[in-house]
Amino acid sequence: MEAAASPVTSGLYVTDIGYFHEAEHHYRDRPEGCDSHILMYCTEGSGWYELEQGKTCKVQPGNLIILPAHVPHIYGANTEEPWSIYWFHLRGEHAHAYIESLISQQITTMPPAKAQRWLELFHECYGALETGYSLQTMTFASQIIGYMLGLLAYGSYASATDNGVMTSKQAAEYSVQYMLEHLESGVTLKELAAHARLSVPHYSQVFKQVTGHSPIDYFLRLKIQHSCRYLDFTDWTIKQISSELGFSDPYYFSRLFSKMMGQSPTDYRNQSKG
Repeated sequence: MEAAASPVTSGLYVTDIGYFHEAEHHYRDRPEGCDSHILMYCTEGSGWYELEQGKTCKVQPGNLIILPAHVPHIYGANTEEPWSIYWFHLRGEHAHAYIESLISQQITTMPPAKAQRWLELFHECYGALETGYSLQTMTFASQIIGYMLGLLAYGSYASATDNGVMTSKQAAEYSVQYMLEHLESGVTLKELAAHARLSVPHYSQVFKQVTGHSPIDYFLRLKIQHSCRYLDFTDWTIKQISSELGFSDPYYFSRLFSKMMGQSPTDYRNQSKG
């Protein structure tokens, strides 16, 4: 596959992707495992899976199934209430590290707010790959999948510590996740502090200590970082991109982009990449 040979996509790329709605009789038995890593997310119904140790794990809505490559496994939908699942197969030089990170963090579920954003990204990736597996499309899909895996990896911080209070790092990371889920709109400092369950002064101090940036500055940087994907992989106008990311004034967006990136959005788009 061309994606495996390209330096842009060889680290992580999708070999198969799909969605099964109420997948009655869905069953797979792979005694030798699969050549690719498999990740599945259940939105409705129920099912089950077994890994090589023989332990059967039940799957309910909101559950993730992570199956490392070359590991024997069996899985299937329940007969009475078959699952609806989103799934993809991954390969690449860095795919194993992504999967191992998710497994080590014991990430098996997604909260509803995160799942909504994750599924939006899935559909974006799926829609792109429906047009074919050209290198340009695979590059776009690779970036989306990396983002999706990053969102999952960021899921472990949301739980509190043993005494019920999040550490400074957890609070900041929890807040960053909230920012990622609201890139297409706006957030206020008061809103971010409330979401982190901290007062505004304490939240601002903690966030800057952990990230090196004030909360709103960090949020704007995330928006600009996300805008680079649109500049790289779409033919949207600057006005369309700025509107997609919640900027009512495209001129303000362009000035902010130039300040943070050292060049205008147009110059960034026109430069050679890859």
